[in-house]
Amino acid sequence: MVLSRYALQTVRARKGGFIGALLALMCAAALITACGALLETGLRGAIPTERYAAAPLVISADQQVHQTTVRKQGGKTKVKHKAKPLTERAWLPYASVDAVRGVDGVRALVPEVTFPAHAVRPDGRGLAQGEGGASYGHAWTSAALTPFTLTQGHAPKAATDVVVDRELADRAHVRPGDRLTVQATGDPRTYRVTGIAAPRGGDLRRQTSLFFSTAEADRLAAHPGQVTAVGVLPEPGADAGRLKRDIGRALTGTTAQVHSGDGRGPVEFLDAGSARVKLISMGAAIGATSLLVGVLVVVGTFALAIQQRHRELALLRAIAATPKQLRKLIGREALLVGLVAGVLGALAGRPLASWLYGRFVALGAVPDSLRP
Repeated sequence: MVLSRYALQTVRARKGGFIGALLALMCAAALITACGALLETGLRGAIPTERYAAAPLVISADQQVHQTTVRKQGGKTKVKHKAKPLTERAWLPYASVDAVRGVDGVRALVPEVTFPAHAVRPDGRGLAQGEGGASYGHAWTSAALTPFTLTQGHAPKAATDVVVDRELADRAHVRPGDRLTVQATGDPRTYRVTGIAAPRGGDLRRQTSLFFSTAEADRLAAHPGQVTAVGVLPEPGADAGRLKRDIGRALTGTTAQVHSGDGRGPVEFLDAGSARVKLISMGAAIGATSLLVGVLVVVGTFALAIQQRHRELALLRAIAATPKQLRKLIGREALLVGLVAGVLGALAGRPLASWLYGRFVALGAVPDSLRP
C-alpha cells in the first residue's frame, strides 16, 4: 500500500517524463486496437444483403477457387486445402437447380441476372453515382427478391423499356415516358422509362438498380442459360433451416451452393471476399509491427526515465529500500501509466479503425464492403 501511494506521488512529481511515456503508450494502444478491429472485421465481419432481402435462401455458384496439395513427409501423408475468392463472378447454369423445384417447402424460384448498367447523359458522361457508386441492371422478374414495387408507371414489356429505382430517377430527373441512355455491356442505348420502382424499407445504400425486360436483360448479361443467383421463396410457415438442408441435398453433385442470413451478402457483393483477405492481411501485419514498435518505444521511454532518477533510487537504497521494493515501485508506476494509456488508447482505437478503413478504401486497397 505504501509503495502504491509512493508510486502515485512519483508520477505526480515527474509529470513531464510520465506524460511522454503516457502519450507513447496511448498511441501504441490506439494503433494496436485499430488494427485489431480491422482484423476482427476481416475474420468476423458480415455484410448484409440488399437485393436479396426478401429471399431467405439464395443459390449461387461457388465463388471460390480451390486447391488441394498432397505431401508425403516422413512416411506421413499431409493433405492441405486452400480456397481463395474469385475476382470475377462465377455464373450458375439455371438447369442445375431444376431438382430444387421438387423440394417440399419451396414456393417459387426466382432467377437473377446482374450486370453493370449505368445511366449516362446525352453527351456520354456518366451520371454522378449514389453513395455506393455501383449501378447494376436486372430483369424485372427478379424485382421480388428485394422486393421492388412500382410507385409510378408500369413494368418493362419491350426491349426498349426500362424501370429505374427512385434514387436514380431523382438524380437523373426522369419520369415515366422520358428517354434515358444506358451504358451496359455493349454500346450505349436509349431506353424509354416506363416506371419508377422503390424497395421496401427505403432506397438501397450501396447500389443503383435498373430493370429491363427478361429478354433484354438476358441479352445484356451475355450468359445464355446462366444466372447470377436464384432466390428461393419458401412456403408460408416453412422452416428455413430444414429447407436449406433439403435444398443442399438436392444440389449434391453440382457446384451450386445455398446461402442464408448474412451469407447472402458475399453473393451479392462479390468484392466482400477479397475485402476480408486484405483486411486480415493488413490488420495482422500493421498490428504486429505496431506492437513491436510500441514495445520498443515504451521500454526506451521508461529506461530513460529510470536513468534520470538514479539519484532518487540511490537515496531509497540508502534508507534501506531493497532491490525487490524498487522493482515493485517501478512496476507499479508502469502499471499506473499503462492502465491510463491503455484505456485512452482503446477509446481512440475504434474511430482510428474507421479512419484507417476509409483511407484504405480511398487508396483502392480494399473495396467498400465491410465496416469495422
